[in-house]
Amino acid sequence: MPLSLRPATEEDSPHIGRIGAASFADSVSRVFFPENRRHLSPVGDAFLDEAEWRASRNTRRMKEGRPTFVVVDRTEDGKEEVVVGFAQWDPPKRQPEQPAAATTMKSEADGTQDPLPACLDQSALKAAFEAIETETQKVLGPEGYSKMWYLMILGVDPKHHRRGIGKILVNKGLELAKQDGKDVYLIATPNGQKLYESVGFKAIGEGCYLGDVAHYSMLWRNE
Repeated sequence: MPLSLRPATEEDSPHIGRIGAASFADSVSRVFFPENRRHLSPVGDAFLDEAEWRASRNTRRMKEGRPTFVVVDRTEDGKEEVVVGFAQWDPPKRQPEQPAAATTMKSEADGTQDPLPACLDQSALKAAFEAIETETQKVLGPEGYSKMWYLMILGVDPKHHRRGIGKILVNKGLELAKQDGKDVYLIATPNGQKLYESVGFKAIGEGCYLGDVAHYSMLWRNE
């Protein structure tokens, strides 16, 4: 069935949470939800805990005005939509009273914005946010990405890889940035680099590690 792009709704958040958990299972998810904490899951399944946590964060971020889009497929009978990918963006800060990226990251890491599952390694999460903040300021300066569009997270259902879903989602963000006259920044895993390079992103800086997973700053110039 043909794929289509649309703005996400709160009803999409559970699907987004599951796709996020599956997308990063072999990278940061194993850092944030390590084997030695999985027994702490109250439901006996750390994957479900992670999916619910990611869904909660997605809903909260949407309410804060972060544009979120999903790519949907349809069942063979064409009657039901299936979410197969998502992307959430942070637009440029336009008002002085908006919280800085570092403040937002800190509150996400310490659980003051979203309840943290017992099986989540909070120290690993905080270290990751600190690494992202350090890397961002190193390559972009003190203001970080506050004057740019920032790709917060992109995930594609592993069962639907190689269908161009990631490119559809990234191009939507680039379209918004072009309309705004702004550049776009993101931090990519090695698996995502080729996708971003294919639409014009360039690696900048030396990169950073979230746990033991290398991540790379990438910039798209609105020229």
